Amino acid sequence: MEYGIRYIVGTDLSPIVSDLALKKEYYALLFIKSAGCTLYFNQVLLDFPANSLIFVPFGTSLKSNPKESREFVLIYFTESFFCRSDWDCTFLQNFFSVSVDSATYRVLGVPDEYLFYYEFVRTHLEMARMQSPESIQHVLAFNIIKQILLLGQVYLGDRHSAKFMEESESALVVNRFQQLILEHVSHEKHVSYYADRLKVSPRKLAMYTKEVTSKTPKVLIADGLIRVAKRLLANSRLSIKQIAWQLGYTDENNFSAFFSKEAGESPKNYRNNLKR
Repeated sequence: MEYGIRYIVGTDLSPIVSDLALKKEYYALLFIKSAGCTLYFNQVLLDFPANSLIFVPFGTSLKSNPKESREFVLIYFTESFFCRSDWDCTFLQNFFSVSVDSATYRVLGVPDEYLFYYEFVRTHLEMARMQSPESIQHVLAFNIIKQILLLGQVYLGDRHSAKFMEESESALVVNRFQQLILEHVSHEKHVSYYADRLKVSPRKLAMYTKEVTSKTPKVLIADGLIRVAKRLLANSRLSIKQIAWQLGYTDENNFSAFFSKEAGESPKNYRNNLKR
């Protein structure tokens, strides 16, 4: 399944963690109900407040609290399900900020006047799953999930991802830059290569990326490389040496040093943590 909705109580989350949230790199949206809820994020037990919406990027280790009896709603979807255009993919990447730290999650308190939204989402996603043909199901679900993320971006006051809603030259160039990174970073890591493809000077590209993301082109390239590396570590059976070669590193140790510096843990530990 490329998307789905589940009602989770206590240990109900355990059977789906390795198959759903980790190996296939699902993003997750958690609707915490009026009673609140506790669950483990990357081996840390967190207590989430009542009536909150949690945005969880791929690669995050989710584990239920066996002592928990309060229910929450889990909506999950893949990157390929959401990325139906370059804009969608770039928005998703920037909203979740998954390229550097996949352990990051975001919390949005839902005002009392919007509590009906829980029921709205549940009802319409369930309706989407019953539609035929399957293509209609996916379009309905996609539109609902996209609406949730857009509302999250608005109410969280996310200036960086909001930039991608603009049609300014800088936003369009940076959008395309990040797409090119994901397509070519395995064999090309020089800023000049991307600037040439975008038909701008390296200096102008740096000015645009600073304006839109507050990052340099080199940092965005490193972010993209880590993003691809995490995908391969989580979703493939390639050895770390094979992944290093695939990403353009002839020396596995150099790749491991780069990954450890950018991700805060070694490739081996990252992969092992996903299996817990």
